[in-house]
Amino acid sequence: MNYLVYLHSIWFTHKSLGDIFKNNENYEEFYKNINLETLGNFIKKEKQISSILQEKSRINTKNIDKKLYDLNVNIITIKDKSYPKNLKEISNPPYFLYVRWILNWNDNFFSIVGSRKISAYTKKVGESVIPDLTKYFTIVSGWAWWCDSLAHKICIENKSKTIVVFWTWIDITYPVSNNNLFEEVLKNSWALISIFPIWTHWSIYTFPIRNEIVSGISSWVLVLEAWEKSWTLITANLALDQWKDLFAIPWDIFNVNHIWTNNLIKNSNAKLITSSNDILEEYNYKIINTKKEIIFENETQENIYNLLKYNLSLSIDELIEKTNYNYWLLSLNLSLMELNYLIKKDLFWKYTI
Repeated sequence: MNYLVYLHSIWFTHKSLGDIFKNNENYEEFYKNINLETLGNFIKKEKQISSILQEKSRINTKNIDKKLYDLNVNIITIKDKSYPKNLKEISNPPYFLYVRWILNWNDNFFSIVGSRKISAYTKKVGESVIPDLTKYFTIVSGWAWWCDSLAHKICIENKSKTIVVFWTWIDITYPVSNNNLFEEVLKNSWALISIFPIWTHWSIYTFPIRNEIVSGISSWVLVLEAWEKSWTLITANLALDQWKDLFAIPWDIFNVNHIWTNNLIKNSNAKLITSSNDILEEYNYKIINTKKEIIFENETQENIYNLLKYNLSLSIDELIEKTNYNYWLLSLNLSLMELNYLIKKDLFWKYTI
């Protein structure tokens, strides 16, 4: 399979590879016999032929072999039984996938997408909805900052399967802030996949291609958040084109940055959901209740908790205003509740469940 990777590395596209190897898999023979004549049978543009020949003269196959070996990268072609069935059905399926680790491609894949400018509201909704979905689905997302990372992180916390779809090659941990998350995914042997040639970095062209894989590999897609110019719009539209079941979270009608999810719902392109049960009921799944009964040390803590249940987050000053408790009583109970993992402080020093 390394010869297939060499061909991809010298800019044979997935489409051209699919055409060339429609009836055979002689990757080594084809690679070793590349010349003007053999290329002319499959590629009509002289500039592209010239570029491929130049790349072949420069390629360092030993470095590629070492990289594939060190990272334990598997190559899955469209002819393999382990190739995702849903992905075969999109209009332009990739000829092969780079995969780190093994996952059961017969699992139920559920894609979760959203803006990189996630709000506190969306974060709280995601933390409420995704854990129940992980009990029945393998969660797929695109590794971007915030919404995607949140989905992967929740899967790790719940010891559930997740698939990371890269918009680079398979070893580039962009954004850098995801380094720790990247290591967690690897440590748990969950799957990382890419369709891009080795050493490919991100660009504005790799995003929409990645999004097509995110939507194509799954049967269902949940849009957590999307503003007007978000890449999430591409994924949602691709999901609709691919006849996927699409779900969306309702948003504030006065918030112009998030009106698009409301439009999806309003135009009947997506089903409105307010809880995981709205999705699970659609497919006759039952929610497995694993939540422990919450025991409060006193009435003050119970009142604080109930307030936070119906607010995104509250500062200590806002809690004083809503409860009329004095600062010392409130501060003491907030600290005790943090120690008992009932609440936590966010980056803005506001309390949330």
